[in-house]
Amino acid sequence: MSQHTQPTQSKQSTQLSPPSTPPEASKAPGPQGWDQPLPSLPETRFLRIPDVSRSLYLGDRFSYMQAGPWDAPAIVFLHGIGANSTYFRFQFAELSQHFNVIAWNAPGYWLSDAFMAQHPNEHDYANALRDFLRAMKLSRVSLCGNSFGSVVAQAFAIDHPDRVERMMLTGTGVGQTQVTPQRRASFEARAQRILQGGYQYADAGVDALVGPQTSPVIKDMLIELSRANQPAGLLRAVSFRLSSFFTPDHAQRMSMPVWMVQGQLDQTNPRAENADLLLPKLPKAKFFEWPGVAHLPEVEDPQAFNQLMTEFMRAT
Repeated sequence: MSQHTQPTQSKQSTQLSPPSTPPEASKAPGPQGWDQPLPSLPETRFLRIPDVSRSLYLGDRFSYMQAGPWDAPAIVFLHGIGANSTYFRFQFAELSQHFNVIAWNAPGYWLSDAFMAQHPNEHDYANALRDFLRAMKLSRVSLCGNSFGSVVAQAFAIDHPDRVERMMLTGTGVGQTQVTPQRRASFEARAQRILQGGYQYADAGVDALVGPQTSPVIKDMLIELSRANQPAGLLRAVSFRLSSFFTPDHAQRMSMPVWMVQGQLDQTNPRAENADLLLPKLPKAKFFEWPGVAHLPEVEDPQAFNQLMTEFMRAT
């Protein structure tokens, strides 16, 4: 169990059976239309970056959101490249009844100070999460990362496997050994948009990220939160995602239970180019493929996702 204390060693999680190859996809109910008021968000909180790492950042501040009992098992949520901690509002609203729900803002996002380095690598992001957990006084946690956040989660699990109880990956990215021209063009287009401003970045919309049943309320929420993006965070994240870091090469380090949720309609991180390359190499993995869902399961079908996250926390 995660503790809001000085680091301690925790009991190892129960082993899951390795998936078959190719893995059998478990099905979720499918996305739900959302026509209710959105759940409210917790307040933005701040942490001082530990002095030992202060020289690696442009400032001395992490920002984050938190809900739920501090002494409950901790889940640390890691947002995608175009998002921030507000993306997890449905998880704050429901999972905080039983868990200590924490969502960081990666360096350069929301009100977190950016890296000093212009081109951070996987170790920089892993160490940033280590610094964040040190400031939170959390020793061993469960991680949940979406897209870019899934790669940060893997980087941390590879460098600090003893700090990760279990890991949920959604819209899973695994990186690449070589960048295709199409992938480079896609990421560079993001970089050019953010240089024009947060509104320009958000003007591209979110239709490519979500399934066709996603309600206008959810789409508007995603557009609004993406307006908070700033060049300092997003440009560094783009540089990282265009690097040669390829997580399947390090899969033997990820010995903790890993559950992966893949939307059948995900064209941002297609299964064949990402999850399918990692899954056979993980010793304790379970895979779920959801019809009607694209890249953002936490908001496309929050009820199904929260149920699965609760099951994961209790089953492993």
